[in-house]
Amino acid sequence: MKKNYELTGMTCGGCVNNVKQALLKVTDVTEADVQLHPQTAVVTMNKLITVIELQKQLSKAGQYTIKEVA
Repeated sequence: MKKNYELTGMTCGGCVNNVKQALLKVTDVTEADVQLHPQTAVVTMNKLITVIELQKQLSKAGQYTIKEVA
């Protein structure tokens, strides 16, 4: 399943890579397409993962926030 998210806190390509790598560390995330402008991510996962779990992993990588797009 794919879910769309809004991100904040990214300022450069390095941030995009940091966020992508952090999301890929979450169990059951198989793909993460992260964009800088606008700050978004499309995350492919094997099962539903809460935004809280994703935020927990992103917080380890830096001062990034993630919000689910309705």
